[in-house]
Amino acid sequence: MNSKHNPAGFPPALINHWEKSDGINFAIALARITGWMLQVDWLTGSQETTEDEMIPVRAYVETNQDVVFDFTGKKGIMAFNQYVIRPVAAGRVKPDKTYISTRCYQEENLLEMPMRIKANQLEIERATKAILENVNFLKLIPKRQNPEISAYLASKFSHGNCIPFAQALSEITGSPVMGISVSRYKPDCGNKLGFCHVVVVHPDGTVEDSWGKQTLKKVLDRFYIMDYIMNEEIYLFHQARQKYEAAAYYEDAYILAKSLLTEK
Repeated sequence: MNSKHNPAGFPPALINHWEKSDGINFAIALARITGWMLQVDWLTGSQETTEDEMIPVRAYVETNQDVVFDFTGKKGIMAFNQYVIRPVAAGRVKPDKTYISTRCYQEENLLEMPMRIKANQLEIERATKAILENVNFLKLIPKRQNPEISAYLASKFSHGNCIPFAQALSEITGSPVMGISVSRYKPDCGNKLGFCHVVVVHPDGTVEDSWGKQTLKKVLDRFYIMDYIMNEEIYLFHQARQKYEAAAYYEDAYILAKSLLTEK
């Protein structure tokens, strides 16, 4: 089954069933199959608060290119927010909880979160069977470059810990690290200009970060970068700064990255 009104091609009865559980069983099943990020959107009054003080909205799976896959089909993150998250959140919003906070989880951690409906192993197996039988849906989902590193950790290293990860990778591969400083993002991106990310640059021209080897264009697209400068000096400056400002934090991230990369 596949139509304009049911682009993912799942039976309507199953879709309604998954909707009622905020997508948690479907999301866990899909994350297990694909290795992509397992995420939950929460209603909150502050980004700093814990989940115990938030209202869950929806669990879903997202790639590192801001594309969401769930039982409603494939959507860019902005379209998913507009057509899926906002309508659900509108029915649950409270005066002191009006902001959306997106958080990424490892499965074992998500199982401990205060979701409206707790995950159920039998329902996860049922969702797994439905997903594996939906070949057309699975064909839409890109394969991960380096599934041996969990999507949760790849995400953490990509946002905030890219420098210690790149240092560890450079020491193993012998390839240099380059930092990227942005002078112009795509119009819909609200990120601050300046330092954005670092990558290891291989002799064949590909680059690598916690999401694996890829073209530089893939990385630029992921961060919505249009104009930029890339060189080793940017990396070295921000590495020194991060080591000075958070030495213990940097060292812990570096040790973890080194252990993950040597186990590959």
